[in-house]
Amino acid sequence: MMRHLSVPRNDTALWIEYLSKRDWLAASVAIQDLGARRGIPLNQSAPLDIKGLPTVDLEPKVSGPKHWTDRLPQNLFERYSDIWPTSNDQLGDLVILKIPDEVKEFKDEIGKAILAHSERVRLVCEDKGVKGEFRVRDLQIIASRDGTITTRTQVKEHSKKLWIDPAKAYYSPRLGTERLNTFEEGVNLSKRLSRPIVICDPYAGVGPNLSLFDNEDFVEMIIASDLNPDAVELLKLNLSNKSSISCSDARQIAEKHKHKADLLLVNLPHDSIDHLPSLLTLLARGHEVMIRGWAIISKDKITETKTKIKEIIQNHKIIELDVTPIKSYSPQDEVIRFQIRIHFND
Repeated sequence: MMRHLSVPRNDTALWIEYLSKRDWLAASVAIQDLGARRGIPLNQSAPLDIKGLPTVDLEPKVSGPKHWTDRLPQNLFERYSDIWPTSNDQLGDLVILKIPDEVKEFKDEIGKAILAHSERVRLVCEDKGVKGEFRVRDLQIIASRDGTITTRTQVKEHSKKLWIDPAKAYYSPRLGTERLNTFEEGVNLSKRLSRPIVICDPYAGVGPNLSLFDNEDFVEMIIASDLNPDAVELLKLNLSNKSSISCSDARQIAEKHKHKADLLLVNLPHDSIDHLPSLLTLLARGHEVMIRGWAIISKDKITETKTKIKEIIQNHKIIELDVTPIKSYSPQDEVIRFQIRIHFND
């Protein structure tokens, strides 16, 4: 049995820091759940009384390996200790990672170690880069828990679940905060217009920008399209029948749904600004409408980009025009968000 300090659950992190600074934590022993409290394992140097908190004697739970590389054969790990990939993407029950050339011959060992490390992982894939016009990952399966080889999986983003397949359609979880902010902007636009809104995403992919809007009372309709037929197949799984979904070019959408959209989403990062003029036809007339888009531009061209957008919409009443850098894309380039609130002149 081992002595554990019983602390309020919400204060666990504070007490771990307190005990660690004094070298009173037991090494390689897990914290235990005590309901409203948690038991932090103490080593033999810890005093009998710690700030008057109670202690309990519990059978110690030894912590497992912290990282999948800890499950590699020890002699193999030590040979390439500075080379093993330390980061990966986990999408649903898939793990995707890049493998350095120096350890590619040990793909089997890598796959087995990752499956052993997490029971939630079904498939381990090597990321061999991006291929094709639809920017999909070239994935090579290196391990499967149950023998299945499908890369289709389900992820949860905020309150919604999304079907994705990274080998067939582009998806990135890294703009999740942006998507939540887009949802909030849609709510606010609906309030300003005092009615449900129509949302259009001509480059919807599998629908991460739209899933939060699906089946919401403040949304009248969702118009979504993508050129990638595999993405559209998943999009139809991710959105309800309330949506108009098609596999088509954005210019075709603009002609079919002329003057319908209250909120237009433009996420074609390398071409968003150039496509903007041909998308304005989608926007409704007679009241405020909004465009939220994302683009990849040179870090020294933010002011120039804002001027270019202003020129595109200069013949109409601009309520708001904001261009904001949100993350670095490369040493030279930045991902920006542009938000436009506009009232079209009659």
